[in-house]
Amino acid sequence: MKGIYSYILDYMKNHPIRFFGIMIGVLIVFSSLFLVINGKIKYQNENLSISRSGYIFGIDISHYQGKIDWAKVRSSHHPIEFIFIRASMGEDGTDKHFKHNWENAKKHNYVRGAYHYYRPNENSTRQFENFKSIVRLENGDFYPVLDIEDESRFGRQHLREEVLNWLKLAENEYGVKPIIYTGLSFYQHILKGYVDEYPLWIAAYSGKHRLDNVDWTFHQFTEKVRIKGIRSKVDGNDFKGKLAELNKYRITNVNTQ
Repeated sequence: MKGIYSYILDYMKNHPIRFFGIMIGVLIVFSSLFLVINGKIKYQNENLSISRSGYIFGIDISHYQGKIDWAKVRSSHHPIEFIFIRASMGEDGTDKHFKHNWENAKKHNYVRGAYHYYRPNENSTRQFENFKSIVRLENGDFYPVLDIEDESRFGRQHLREEVLNWLKLAENEYGVKPIIYTGLSFYQHILKGYVDEYPLWIAAYSGKHRLDNVDWTFHQFTEKVRIKGIRSKVDGNDFKGKLAELNKYRITNVNTQ
């Protein structure tokens, strides 16, 4: 009986075109299997810190995620408890999916929060007025959130004064101290010592150990979460506390008249 190698050599010699086609098919099958397996491993690795986290998990979204299928999000295996939603940008920007996202987050029973993306070279009072004109916070919603990530061409001291102005305006309007979102380095070098009385939501992607010396409330620990119903990757966030402790950062005294 011919050995398997001799048989393959004879077949290749007598049917070269057919053999070439078979080999291409085999390569395609193995390549597909590799991609599927690798994708599953990558997906699991990206979400490992979520499934094993001892914290309360949530996400944040903007119109960059496109139109979201909220029914599918609600059926996701992720333990999503809260969602931050971008509402406004600068003096006159509006997130085009805010209304849809804001209404659906409430409809699907998530704790929701609205954030304003701060443009450092624009007037902070007009920026707050923009946020207030777009967002109607209700009892049960998170405190308002200011997202500050960039330096101002007018200098750091001017930036700090303007940021504090936005925060004070929000505090006067809602009777609570707003939450500040920023990157770890930005906080350490620019904001630390100036905004420490406000709850901090810190972005840092290489482990909780980086926050050892920061009194954080929320931690954005990844940009790569895959959620059913959302076409693009989203940011993953931890809340430092138990589920009931989220209530400390939720509106309770808004006049809804």
